[in-house]
Amino acid sequence: MRKRIIAVDPGARHCGVTIFHGSDIMVSMVRNFQAKAYKDRIKEVRKVFLSFMGNYAPSVIVIEKPFFFWSERSKYLTGVVNEIKRLSKNAGMEIYEYSPRTVRKAICDDGNATKQDEAKVVYSAYPELKIYLKQDKKYKEIYWGHMFDSVGLGICYLRQRHGKSV
Repeated sequence: MRKRIIAVDPGARHCGVTIFHGSDIMVSMVRNFQAKAYKDRIKEVRKVFLSFMGNYAPSVIVIEKPFFFWSERSKYLTGVVNEIKRLSKNAGMEIYEYSPRTVRKAICDDGNATKQDEAKVVYSAYPELKIYLKQDKKYKEIYWGHMFDSVGLGICYLRQRHGKSV
């Protein structure tokens, strides 16, 4: 049976989200959170992820373990991650967390690979993502990097749990 998997690269303002059916990508995107106040941001995250769960019925969530540093944004990021995990647990989903280093090791065979190295490997597995790979502005590259990271998380899960070569 091919599982539906939601892979999430969480961020305080942007989340990379990819939904897989087996190893096929159903949808891959960057979801922006607009709310400024912490409480409103968490409500927005809840609404978005309940919608994903309702529309795609994933049985597995793969989430990137955030790298925390002391700032106001880390409070938002902690809240976003905790809310996503809480919703997933309540829905009975299997929850897997991988560090960025683990993902890059699984994808690039090098835990010290760059985000660009990871994106190139992701693109080679999913050529339909080509239009997002090369950007004319650095901020666009960073923005779409969230999506590539979420695809990378899904690939890492598939390789580690199912031995699939994606």
